[in-house]
Amino acid sequence: MTTSPTLCILGSINLDMVIQTTHLPRAGETVTQGQFYSTPGGKGANTALAAQRLGAKVRLQGAVGNDLYAKEALASLREAGVNLESVTTINKEATGIAFINVAKDGENQIAVASGANAVFSADHLSPIFEEAVLSQFEIPVPALLAGINGYDGFVAVNASPFTPNVAKVFERADLIIVNEGEYAAYLSELENYSGLLALTLGGEGAKLFKKGELIAEAKPPKVKVIDTTGAGDAFAAALTVALTEGQSEHKALSFACAVGALATTKLGAQSAAPSRDEVEALLKVFRI
Repeated sequence: MTTSPTLCILGSINLDMVIQTTHLPRAGETVTQGQFYSTPGGKGANTALAAQRLGAKVRLQGAVGNDLYAKEALASLREAGVNLESVTTINKEATGIAFINVAKDGENQIAVASGANAVFSADHLSPIFEEAVLSQFEIPVPALLAGINGYDGFVAVNASPFTPNVAKVFERADLIIVNEGEYAAYLSELENYSGLLALTLGGEGAKLFKKGELIAEAKPPKVKVIDTTGAGDAFAAALTVALTEGQSEHKALSFACAVGALATTKLGAQSAAPSRDEVEALLKVFRI
């Protein structure tokens, strides 16, 4: 591994309330006999922890509420060594909460009460000095734009969840990460995009485009899927870290696919984020 890259995450912080059931409920259906647990989450926090475990030096900028959930939402990040000096506590707002239903086959449904994430603004930002920035759309777009405007490092955007009218963000992005549904939804705004575009394909892997041309594709190693929650966040963190380290596009994409696959082998998002050693071991086994 090269010298540890520095990475600033602009993103959400949640506490995930998870119920695992035999199958996902249909409209109007109640599924009983589920198992419950709570775990730290939020796309910003998930990517921060994943990147830190992969060897990056990470600083998270985001917001929590002044409530009992905040400490638990930040616990895993603090334990992993993520720099939390730029996390803001916003009075009279709740810490973000996500309600997640996970089926035995790993599929999930997620509902989010954004809380403090929804009022995170430019006034809460501190200057960015790291080599790369990674963000997503669980914080307000004006706050994200304020963070990257004037910043001259590498900007990666995990364009999830789908958010309309983000052309100004895409104009500044060096890397955009989308799944198939998001790609279709953003098609018009991506029409003139000339940077790196990573298209994730679930169990089929991912493709990487530059100026609309396919430059790399990779498939994940075969693993036993337990929970897909957070796999996309782990992939985004891994691809950003690998490219910031100077890995080739193909090697970086293979690395990210391996990280995303490993993240599906355990319950939870942050709890499933693999260490660098685990990823390197998997890559050796599959000769990737």
